[in-house]
Amino acid sequence: MNGQTYENHRHRPTMWLVTALLSVIGFCMALLPAVLRPAVVTIGPLLIALALILAVLMVRRYALALQNRIIRLEMQTRLMRLNRGADFDRLGMPQLVALRFASDAELPALIDKALAEKLNPDQIKRAVTNWQGDYMRT
Repeated sequence: MNGQTYENHRHRPTMWLVTALLSVIGFCMALLPAVLRPAVVTIGPLLIALALILAVLMVRRYALALQNRIIRLEMQTRLMRLNRGADFDRLGMPQLVALRFASDAELPALIDKALAEKLNPDQIKRAVTNWQGDYMRT
C-alpha cells in the first residue's frame, strides 16, 4: 500500500456510494407508479424504497459516529501520553480528527498552533509535515 498523504487521504467508500445510488434509483422507480396510480399496491414499494434509503443513510451515520468515538479515545490517550491531556477539552472533535494524522513529535506544536490560530480541520491537515496514515477508516 502506498503511503497516505493529505492529497490521497480522503476515503470514499465505493460500496456505500453504490448502495446509496441504487436506493435512490429504486425510490425513483417506485415513485412514478405511486404518483400515476396512487393505491396501496403502488404506495407499498415506495415506502419500502424510502425505508431502504433511510437505512443506508443511518448505517453510514452510525459507522462514522463510532469511528469518531474511537478517534476521540485514541487522541485522548495520545495527548495524555504526551502530557497534553489538558488540551483535550480545548480542542473540538473536527480538530481532533484532523490532528490524528500528525506524528507524536509534531503534535504538541500543532496543537498550540491550532488553538492559538483557531485552525479548521483542513488547515490542520495541511500543516502536518510527517503524515501518519489512517488505513482503517471506513
